[in-house]
Amino acid sequence: MFGILICNISYAEDITPGPVEVNGDQVEYFPKDKKVVGTGNVSVDYGDVFLTCGRITVYTETKDAEAEGDVVLKTPTGEVRGERVKYNFATKEGEILKARIKSGEWYSGGEKIDILSDGSYKVTDGYITSCDLPEPHYKIKTRSITIYPDNKVVAKNVSFTVGDMAVAFLPRYDYSLDGKWPTLNVVPGKNSKWGVFALTSYRYDVDKDNAFTLRLDERQHWGMGEGLDYKYSTDNFGQGLLKTYYTHQRDRDRNETLKGEEDRYRVQLRHRWDINDNVTAIAEFHKLNDSEIIKDFFYREEYDRESSPDSYIYLLNSQPEYASSFLTRKRVNRFQSVTERLPEFRFDLKDQALSGFPVYFKTDTTLTNLTSKTASSATDSDVIRFDSYNKLTSPLRLADFLSVAPFIGTRDTFYSKDINGDEDKFRTAFYAGVDMSTKFFKTYESSGKFLGVEYNKLRHIITPTVEYEYIHSPSTVPANLQQFDDIDNVARKNAFTLGLENRLETKRLLDGKLSSYGLGYFLVTGDYSYKPENGSRFSNVKGDLELTPYNWLRIESDTQYDPESRDFQDWNMDCYVENGDDWRLGFGSRYWQDTEHELTSELFYKLNSEWSFRLFGRYDLKEVESSGNKIINRFDSKEISVIKDLHCWVAEASLDVDRDGGTTVWFAMKLKASPKIPFDFNDYYAIPKR
Repeated sequence: MFGILICNISYAEDITPGPVEVNGDQVEYFPKDKKVVGTGNVSVDYGDVFLTCGRITVYTETKDAEAEGDVVLKTPTGEVRGERVKYNFATKEGEILKARIKSGEWYSGGEKIDILSDGSYKVTDGYITSCDLPEPHYKIKTRSITIYPDNKVVAKNVSFTVGDMAVAFLPRYDYSLDGKWPTLNVVPGKNSKWGVFALTSYRYDVDKDNAFTLRLDERQHWGMGEGLDYKYSTDNFGQGLLKTYYTHQRDRDRNETLKGEEDRYRVQLRHRWDINDNVTAIAEFHKLNDSEIIKDFFYREEYDRESSPDSYIYLLNSQPEYASSFLTRKRVNRFQSVTERLPEFRFDLKDQALSGFPVYFKTDTTLTNLTSKTASSATDSDVIRFDSYNKLTSPLRLADFLSVAPFIGTRDTFYSKDINGDEDKFRTAFYAGVDMSTKFFKTYESSGKFLGVEYNKLRHIITPTVEYEYIHSPSTVPANLQQFDDIDNVARKNAFTLGLENRLETKRLLDGKLSSYGLGYFLVTGDYSYKPENGSRFSNVKGDLELTPYNWLRIESDTQYDPESRDFQDWNMDCYVENGDDWRLGFGSRYWQDTEHELTSELFYKLNSEWSFRLFGRYDLKEVESSGNKIINRFDSKEISVIKDLHCWVAEASLDVDRDGGTTVWFAMKLKASPKIPFDFNDYYAIPKR
């Protein structure tokens, strides 16, 4: 036997498709056996595979390897650790004993792991978990798990264990390790409306693009509710989401006038199909049993964002020179008030330069069959309307600083009937006007701090704008037409829109690079009507303010003021302060004249690495009591949450008291690797945009 002892060097032998490189404290080559033996801090490179261990034997002809001692095998599909490994660098197949795999934030372990040629792993007598401890807090255990290269896991005869105790069993478990939603989720709680409840969801991933979610909910007062959601994607016809829900409700406290039981349901479908780079189709269908079902069962998840969704089909063809579209909107639920468009065709020609002239032409044309449907009423209004707006613009630049764009236009509209339904109408309106804008700026070279605000050069930009629009008295006044939208409300106009925008910018080091940073922004606009019947006046004055003097502070405010009544129509403000993940504090105000004025606040504080708490409040400053029209003030919502970090889990317990004194108590366990849950009871502060 002939051997060579080499210290701290590497051995390489060229065998197609490339050499197997063995590095280590000691490396021996045995020509007779055609093998290399390495010991001590061993590393092996072969293409996109990298292996480290305490000792390895590599057979240079077959590229079979046997490694032991804290083996780490890294491939494009994951990282595997084990005590002993048999692996073929050519076929990329192997076997690891007492192994552990890491994929993203997830781990898998077992008595044996087979590495297959397609990059997947088959784990025997193993588990998966997001806990990184040698002895995980919880395991999803099974006799056989297959982990595919796209990070999908398929397991059979699964048991969920916490410590040594099994808490649930499933015949099959499919899950994407890249997903943010847990497969099985249970949220227990109690509130005055539902009583004691438990909301349960189970998601089954058919593949990476298709998944079913089964919902089984039990509410003490209302009974069982069932739902099935299907998220799908097709190769040729787009993707979408189908959501269904049904309950045979025991109506004990929803409505005192209704007793006994009631069937309630909803079906929702949202679909999007990007036919090509220019053509998109969107469809939505919302069938509801009654007007309150979304509010009663999905208040935070859906009702706050969209209380009465429309059903429609929309097709858009967007080209560089023009855009055309088809829309059909139909009332599906009789309790809704909807303006139906059955259908609407639209063609918009974008600004086109007229040959030989500095003039641009555009046109917007629609043909619509309109029907106004009023909730729970047999009285409808309908008309066929053809509308065409044509505009000529000639943008100019004067004195190198002033942009001027005069324009003229006409709007011609045909109605199949007037407001009385007696005869058709043709309306013509003439438009003219000019848009003007300029920009002034000044840069200050100074640097330093003012009231703790760091600045490195200051740049102040002022952009004044003036828009003038004149509309000659149309041939038919709005009073003679049915009113469906703004097209029907065209009237004589002679008004200026004045605007003044201010920006203050500086330079700050962001991501290691000196970049522009906005310290503040303020925009005020207003309409000035020139000599209308009741005299010249300002109207529709709006303001928009954004301040970001520090990285940890953001202030936003927008308002609308009516000079005639000398009152604000609405005024919203948000102030948000944060210190990384340690704490955050937010205050907000929402004001709508004669309607609502509420304050919101949120405080989140991390006491230590394990405990955090969150407080939220929504306070109504203007509420009219039903009896006697008396104005009263009270909390709409008060909420406190306590959050406990359980290493790989986050436990959250919340108490919410609503405006009617109803109390909701709920408890949720969330995996850090899957932080979202399909049920959300928390009320949230609207964080200003960044």
